[in-house]
Amino acid sequence: MIAARRIRLDNGLVVIARPNRAARSVALRLVLEAGAIFDPGGSEGTAALAADLLDRGAGSLPGEAIASYFDDLGVAYGASARRDTAEIELRLLSRHLPGVLERLRLIAAEPTFPETEVRRQKEQFLTAIAERDQDTAAVAEMELNAALFPPGHPYRHPRMGTRDSVSRIESRDLAAFHRGRYRPDGTILSLAGDFDPARVLDLAATVFGTWSGGPDDRTVTTGALRGRPAPRERASIPDPPAPEKPVVVTRSIAGKTQADIALGFRGLRRLASDLPAALVLNNILGEFSLGGRLGKAIRERAGLAYYAYSHFTAGLGAGPFAARAGVAPDGVRRAIVLMRRTIAQIVRRGVTPSELRDSRQALASSVPRRMETNPDAAAVLADAEFYGLGIDYPERLPALIGRVARDEVEAAARKYLTPGRSVLVVAGPAMEEEALA
Repeated sequence: MIAARRIRLDNGLVVIARPNRAARSVALRLVLEAGAIFDPGGSEGTAALAADLLDRGAGSLPGEAIASYFDDLGVAYGASARRDTAEIELRLLSRHLPGVLERLRLIAAEPTFPETEVRRQKEQFLTAIAERDQDTAAVAEMELNAALFPPGHPYRHPRMGTRDSVSRIESRDLAAFHRGRYRPDGTILSLAGDFDPARVLDLAATVFGTWSGGPDDRTVTTGALRGRPAPRERASIPDPPAPEKPVVVTRSIAGKTQADIALGFRGLRRLASDLPAALVLNNILGEFSLGGRLGKAIRERAGLAYYAYSHFTAGLGAGPFAARAGVAPDGVRRAIVLMRRTIAQIVRRGVTPSELRDSRQALASSVPRRMETNPDAAAVLADAEFYGLGIDYPERLPALIGRVARDEVEAAARKYLTPGRSVLVVAGPAMEEEALA
């Protein structure tokens, strides 16, 4: 695996460079601690709206000039807010890197959020929200989060907010959010592609070193780093209380011919010591081949589901660990029985040696493949840096997975898939909650 280099600038921004001379292109990813978890109360959707509007005007440049510059050079640009992070991604030919880095710094540090652009983007958000609220899979996910996380928890609300919350957001709110969250300290610029790493690190330091910090800058007062920004600690996200008993939620959506099922539990953080074991557990339960045990029981044998799988979301805080399925309305009850039975069996009886071997091998071999393209490599390295795993994490992870023991997987199943502390959500045609308990 090609080695990456890392430096931390005096303003706290981290630059990662991974050369790949096989392609004449470069992929960039700028990652900031400015995701949906930082939305102001009552203005949910602020982070997502701010990220989408970064390139609509920055510094003295109008949005048209920024778009024209990227279009003329064939640069692919995208920005979005996730749960924990806001991320800007660019793909370009290597010869255009100096100018693109200048534009990226301007977009990240000095967006203007023009009123006309804000109004237009809000209308697009409201359209997307209306469509989302009619999507059974999206509704099931939102209801699962609302049931697993208590009011006020940063993981409870949907990333795009609601119709009411987005309607309240104004340009000045986006500017205030930007001032508070878009700062160099704690931000990561990850580059992968056709370049000399030493030159790229120098170039990035020159361009981004002029970016000053936010309103609560702190400096180191002693030692070799005296006068530099103190390393910024990531946000602390509290664990939600686990449900004291099984919870059942139904959400009726008129005109639907499919129901989406989510059976969820409180999951784990990215820095959890048993993350490798949880990865293997998830692969066995609902990922390996065509959906692991869940896919085999619900889709292949019973023929009930259009899809069946499991996944977990591990971030700064513990996200959901969930089993998902999409079924016809008359198959909902049977699919839920099989879903619960499959999870109970893996908790009580554990996993087989062949399942452990196959899943470890599949997961370990998938890690290097994620580093084969420049965009994926830039994303993986930025993610590892953001969560404090180290940029050598992609190299270490296959061995960590390979060392996962059977008893570790079974311990993770007992810890995270407690049947009596689950939340069941069914979104689709009308259905009685009592019939699903």
